Amino acid sequence: MKQFDMKRFGQVLKLDFAEGRKAILWGALAMLLLYLFFFWFAHNIVFLDSRVDCIQDPEQRMIMRVNGICEAVGAFGAMALFIFLLIAASTLYRGEQKKQKRIAWLMLPATNLEKFLSRWIYLMVFSLVGGLLPFFVADGIHAAYLWMTDYPVMTAIDDFFHVIPHVPEGGTTETWLSVIMMYSFLIAIHAFYLLGGVFFKKFHFIAVSALVVIAFTGFVGLFNMLVTPGQPMPVSNTAYYISVTVFWIVAITLFTWLAYRLFCRWQVVTHKYANV
Repeated sequence: MKQFDMKRFGQVLKLDFAEGRKAILWGALAMLLLYLFFFWFAHNIVFLDSRVDCIQDPEQRMIMRVNGICEAVGAFGAMALFIFLLIAASTLYRGEQKKQKRIAWLMLPATNLEKFLSRWIYLMVFSLVGGLLPFFVADGIHAAYLWMTDYPVMTAIDDFFHVIPHVPEGGTTETWLSVIMMYSFLIAIHAFYLLGGVFFKKFHFIAVSALVVIAFTGFVGLFNMLVTPGQPMPVSNTAYYISVTVFWIVAITLFTWLAYRLFCRWQVVTHKYANV
């Protein structure tokens, strides 16, 4: 069995980025257009808000309108980014579902760990460059538009990151724990979509999303059966946050390990809809 080799791993990583650079560029362009559409949509909706038009001071009215636009785009942008991350994870191995591409990938002179880790790093870069960076570009274009049209220049970056779980200034220990719990939950969902991308051969995002909806519905039903509405929790908030965070960390580890183990069992000929 081959051992992990950094030089060989670097070659695999170089190959992944060489073959995936077009996907990164097209993904970034698609997200840039989507973010710009959000700005355009917010301009045409928020600017017609009658509550803003009731403000007598013209300058204050324009500030309120632009601020409303930034808040709306920040919220929609954060949700679009998360969906983009899930789509990227679930379609990470979409190219390898074709027979010739799969054969070339399986015969690549590298260990499974090197190939899996290389593609995971590519996924992280693809997610940042293709999903996050375009928001800053779109926000800069919008700020330039505001400046050229004599509107108050504002950015949606603060509103964008305000939607993302964060610890406010002066946050307590419980606040920190709640944010960590939320991030562990989001990463667990991302890891599950990665597992689904390795497992399914077709309709990756739709199939995994259907499983998430079914699992979430069952979890909510079970929770409602075990917990009586209005009944205080039997444990403190701190203990609750820690226990739930540990649960999601275990889930992240499990989903990632299963994705790797399933990847190691890939064959040229598999089921029509699943890599088994």
